[in-house]
Amino acid sequence: MGYYCLARLHRGQGRLDAAAATCERALEAAGQPGPRLRPAAGPALVGLGEVAYQRDDLDQALEYVTQGITLCRQFVHTPPLAAGLVTLAWIRQATGDRSGADEAMAEAESFSAGPAGLLNPVPAQRARLRLAQGDPAGAARWAGDCGLGPGDAPDYPNEPGHLVLARLLLAQGDAAEADALLDRLDVAAAGQQRAGSLADEGPAMAAVLGRLIAAQRSDQRAARIPLACQARLQRAFGDGHPAGGPAGGRATADARAPRLMDQLTSRELEVLAMLAAGRSNQGIASQLVISLDTVKKHVSHLMGKLGAANRTEAVARGRELGLID
Repeated sequence: MGYYCLARLHRGQGRLDAAAATCERALEAAGQPGPRLRPAAGPALVGLGEVAYQRDDLDQALEYVTQGITLCRQFVHTPPLAAGLVTLAWIRQATGDRSGADEAMAEAESFSAGPAGLLNPVPAQRARLRLAQGDPAGAARWAGDCGLGPGDAPDYPNEPGHLVLARLLLAQGDAAEADALLDRLDVAAAGQQRAGSLADEGPAMAAVLGRLIAAQRSDQRAARIPLACQARLQRAFGDGHPAGGPAGGRATADARAPRLMDQLTSRELEVLAMLAAGRSNQGIASQLVISLDTVKKHVSHLMGKLGAANRTEAVARGRELGLID
């Protein structure tokens, strides 16, 4: 449990690599994944699932949390089980399984205890799920029952609830109060070095990205977004056709990049970047916490999609298309 708590601390600081590494150490202490994995590995697997979800690797996240939940059911201490079920709910919501998301969140609530807040974030997650599913009235009732208001001072134990309240205010069209609340929360989080308090949004963030790209196209002085990052983000929002591209040079190659970005998964882009950095297959497997066979499959898929005969050609092709630096 010590490793799990440390991993959650890293996540709160926005240090996902450190959180994943801590969970990996916990797995080593409990025994490697396999048919005889001990229950003590459950919280670590839940933690890895949470990190994978944050990285938008939903398949890997589902694999981790499913196994972690099974093991955590054998514990008397239920917070890791509740956390795993919350992550499962969001994975299902992200994949369009609304009823499955409700089911997982309801079960998470049955294992949560104590007043809503930092030590029991499940009620806030439940209210946030209601918002995501188009039920602002349900979220508003919850916020009222908790006594949360837009004029509240930043309070770390109540931060999960205040973030839900900010989303609710936006849904209700009260952008000014939401902005003021978020400004106060942002200042408090920055002062306490908690970069992990980030918004997990879809359409709202897509709109912000669109405005940034539009500004980039109309004003060369605007901060530029690399093509690979731009396309990767827009693909996640369901739009695989980035507006604009790198300034100057290789116009033909850059024009083809959006179509390739439609084909490359986020994990394949990570693998491509690591190939460019000279990482071995085993090194990539260790860094991404996946099996060696999975790495080999990713490399094979990359070479096929990029029309490369080997790793060197794949990296060269990725650089030519602006997918990597």
